[in-house]
Amino acid sequence: MARRSSAMPGLLRPETLILAAACLMAGIWLGHLRPASPQARLQSTSSLRVYFSPDGGATHELVRLINAAQKNIEVQAYSFTSKPVIAALIRARQRGVKVAIILDRSNVERRNYRTRTYRRFISPGLEAVYTAGIPTYIDDRYLIAHNKVMLIDGHIIITGSFNFSYAAAHFNAENMLVIRNVPALFNRYEKNFLFHEHTSARYQPGLVLEHQFHFPDGH
Repeated sequence: MARRSSAMPGLLRPETLILAAACLMAGIWLGHLRPASPQARLQSTSSLRVYFSPDGGATHELVRLINAAQKNIEVQAYSFTSKPVIAALIRARQRGVKVAIILDRSNVERRNYRTRTYRRFISPGLEAVYTAGIPTYIDDRYLIAHNKVMLIDGHIIITGSFNFSYAAAHFNAENMLVIRNVPALFNRYEKNFLFHEHTSARYQPGLVLEHQFHFPDGH
C-alpha cells in the first residue's frame, strides 16, 4: 500500500488552533502589547502553517516566500546547500531586497572531532551568496550555530528543524513552521538575529575565525 504524503501545506487542523491562540497570546505577553483594534486585526491576521519532510513542500514554500519578499530577508542557517533557496536569495538581492545571512562556521571550516582540529573548507553556498554581494557572517562563538530561521518583511517568521538543504527536503524527518503577524514574537527573533549578526565575523576571502570552541575539561 502506498504511503500517504506527509505534506500539510494548508491551514492547521482545528485542534491545533489552540497552538495558534497560545502563540498569539505569548506574543502579546512578551511585548506587553495592547490588544489590537478590530480594524488592525483585519489588516494583520495572525496565522500558522506547518510543513513536514520528507517531500512535504517546505522548500517550495520557502522559495515562494523569498520570491514574494519586498523589503528585507534575514537568514540564520546551519546547513546551507539548497540550490533553489540560494538562487532565490540571490534573485531577491538582485531586485533590491535587503538580504543578510548568518551561517555556522562549518561553511568555512570542517572540524575533526577525533583530533579536535579544523581544516579550511568554503562551502559552495557561501561562495555563491558572497559573490552575489549579500552580506554574510560566520557565527563562530559556539560549537554549532544551529539556528534555522528566516525573517521576512518584518512580519513573517520561518523556523523549525528544517535545514536549508536537499537532504532536509527529501531524506530527513523535519518540520518547518511559518508564523505570520505576531509582532512581539517577531521582535524577539529580530533582536536575536541582530545580536548574532553583531557578534559574528563578516565573511571575506581569507577570513580567519577568532573563536575556537573548546570543550570544558572532563567532557
